[in-house]
Amino acid sequence: MNLFHRLPCAAALLLLALSVQAQSSRGLPPGGASSVTLYGIAATELVHVTNVREGTSLGSTDRLENSKVTASRLGFIGSEDLGGGLSAVFNLEMGYSLDTGNPSNATAFFNRSSYVGLRGGFGTLTLGRHWDLEDDILGRYFVFAGYSAFQFSEFGGISETLPNSVKYVSPSWGGVTLRGLYALGEGTAGHTSEIAANYAAGGPFEAGATWRVQHDAQGRATKLATAGASYLFQPGATGSWRLHGGYATSTPDAAIGTPKAAAYDIGLVWTPPKLALNLTLDYVARDQKGTPDDSAFVRLGAEYFLSKRTALIANLVRMQNKGSASQRFYGLGAAGYDQNVYSVGLRHAF
Repeated sequence: MNLFHRLPCAAALLLLALSVQAQSSRGLPPGGASSVTLYGIAATELVHVTNVREGTSLGSTDRLENSKVTASRLGFIGSEDLGGGLSAVFNLEMGYSLDTGNPSNATAFFNRSSYVGLRGGFGTLTLGRHWDLEDDILGRYFVFAGYSAFQFSEFGGISETLPNSVKYVSPSWGGVTLRGLYALGEGTAGHTSEIAANYAAGGPFEAGATWRVQHDAQGRATKLATAGASYLFQPGATGSWRLHGGYATSTPDAAIGTPKAAAYDIGLVWTPPKLALNLTLDYVARDQKGTPDDSAFVRLGAEYFLSKRTALIANLVRMQNKGSASQRFYGLGAAGYDQNVYSVGLRHAF
């Protein structure tokens, strides 16, 4: 019996042996007695996309896709009280494609995170495979979970996991949290260093910033800096409104030969009164410095909650490419061609 045949059995034994509580976020559970939580998201979308390149042909496609808005996942998260305010913590999380049932990464089973560490009055220190610091804090400031600046080729580092890494998250001091991450690379890739700060004191205003230096195997460095802010207006007769904005710059080593680029995001989230509905409108632009090859997209998104855990989702996206830019959301793009995305789907968190 191979590993993949054993995994369902192991999961069943865990469910029988442990008190399992539902959880859908990546946050660590509160300290206390030993606990393990099984959690996940199941989401998929029906998608129509224009100007998808396949070989030498260019055309529209219809597909059932793993949701780009909220990627499907399955995870285990837990902690053990070690006494004296110290806890051991761990997280194992894999991504999968709901439409096919396949893991989203064929070479890394727990591709979304796999780490163990300690948490105490000093903060949290973990070792393993981590989400980068940009992904940790920028979800409130950039379009999140797929339709975001990290769709642009120079800004993939805004949301990715880093293997062989050490991560530190400080306690909150008046709403300010500091973070640091170092990925060793271990001979197959260069090392990556990141620092970040975020302010979230429970009020209407939040803000954060990150700094990243990533070296390739030849020692050449690409630098990524981001900043963002969010403001939640006092709910009134028209419902709840939240304005957010983000900015990022990517500066590769001159020897790499890739131009410097900047990305901008400004968006508005509206929750109408007496409706379990969120509507999001965002404009995201990419400026490749010194070239006419710029891109931008507008995204209108909707979430209608059938319950606290289940929602209908829809998206309209128009990506515009100038010059020879070929940015895209699905498939392969074509130089100078725009891409439109229309999608409807269903998401359930458990």
